[in-house]
Amino acid sequence: MDISALVNHDGDAAVLPRRSSSISHSISAPSPGTSSATLPMPAKPTRRQMPLKRKRHDPKPMWAYREGEELPPDLRKQHEQRQPSRPPPPAAHAQPTTPHAPPPPVPVAHRNGPPTYGNGGPFQSVKSNELAGYERPVSNDPHVYDEVSRKVCDFLWNLAINNQVLRKAIAESEHTQLEVEARWGHIIDRQSNARLRGYHDTETVIKSQNMDLKFESTMTMEQHKRMNMYLNGQVRESKAPGASRVPVDYHHTKEVDIFYELGQEQFASLPDTAKRLINAGGARQRIRVTRDQKTNQVLRSMIKHRIGNLEISSPQTEWDYRIGINLEINYPGSIDNLEPVVEAGKTLESMKRQKDRMSYSWQGAYQVDLTQVQQGSTKNHELELELNSDVLLGNADKVTRKEANSFEALINGIMHNLRVLSREMTPAASGL
Repeated sequence: MDISALVNHDGDAAVLPRRSSSISHSISAPSPGTSSATLPMPAKPTRRQMPLKRKRHDPKPMWAYREGEELPPDLRKQHEQRQPSRPPPPAAHAQPTTPHAPPPPVPVAHRNGPPTYGNGGPFQSVKSNELAGYERPVSNDPHVYDEVSRKVCDFLWNLAINNQVLRKAIAESEHTQLEVEARWGHIIDRQSNARLRGYHDTETVIKSQNMDLKFESTMTMEQHKRMNMYLNGQVRESKAPGASRVPVDYHHTKEVDIFYELGQEQFASLPDTAKRLINAGGARQRIRVTRDQKTNQVLRSMIKHRIGNLEISSPQTEWDYRIGINLEINYPGSIDNLEPVVEAGKTLESMKRQKDRMSYSWQGAYQVDLTQVQQGSTKNHELELELNSDVLLGNADKVTRKEANSFEALINGIMHNLRVLSREMTPAASGL
């Protein structure tokens, strides 16, 4: 199913954007108070004009339907076909079994219904935060979706949620997991080696497939310090006596990454579906072993397989964004006899990645990582936002079961966090 071809409102999304029907009228059409006899006749169009009003028959994406709302025949048929193969919903007391289990779940506010728990727990009734007053549109819709968030929803649904091979790879290995992360940085035009600037003046998703671009996830030392102070302030404010907001937790880690070759013997030890994905990708893969910097204890060993990226340009703020989907494939074999990767002109010591990371997490769903990475004599500063994959997949599965869910609300949360932190670092002179 091509989710990107479906929309949450009437009309043919592949042909027309959502707009007021008044935009479709000719600018030379007479106003109610002007005689048409005094106006020149508009030229006869040489091609078919766009319809004045969009038809009201196209379905919207499956994940955009609310609980109790009837699916159209084609989506209902797909939903019914998938039902027999789907396991029953988890019990209310079930706990996540992944190695990176989140803290006790906090209900996530859902703009289309009651909140849900990331582990599939019971719902609690809350008042829906609907639009009111001047914000309410002429259609009286209780909510109006954000176009950029909707693009991210479609991106995740097509490449991850509805990717049966990827879902099978996750099911085959207990420690293999989906990674959805957003990075702050700059979209760079390789020709000019400068940040991408174009006809757009506001935030927009970039069609980067046919463009010579790269994404640099970096920040200055001064920006790193300012962001550290800001995030520490959010921790204090969230845990102050009488605070009504969701608490933000803090965790500081120091780790070391070493990369090893993925030879034929190591490749053969992987689960079948993981091997299929790596073969289909065609890119050279390495095994990344992460150790605690103090104890040298191995924390994880895995192969990071890229599924896809989505770039968002934000010319009014300090940074652009890249949202990435990866599969972190657990390496099940011994690491004792692995061959380390040493590039030409470097030593094993200079290949190590020393990571000093401060993590800020909340709601059992989001984690912001502020990391200083040193490799050899090079030092880099990175800011990333990771979405808990158990919460994402749990809510996506509720979509297919037509249960109340927070799938779109989770994605809105990603965009809100990207914007808030980027604007925090943007100089006041920019007007934001």
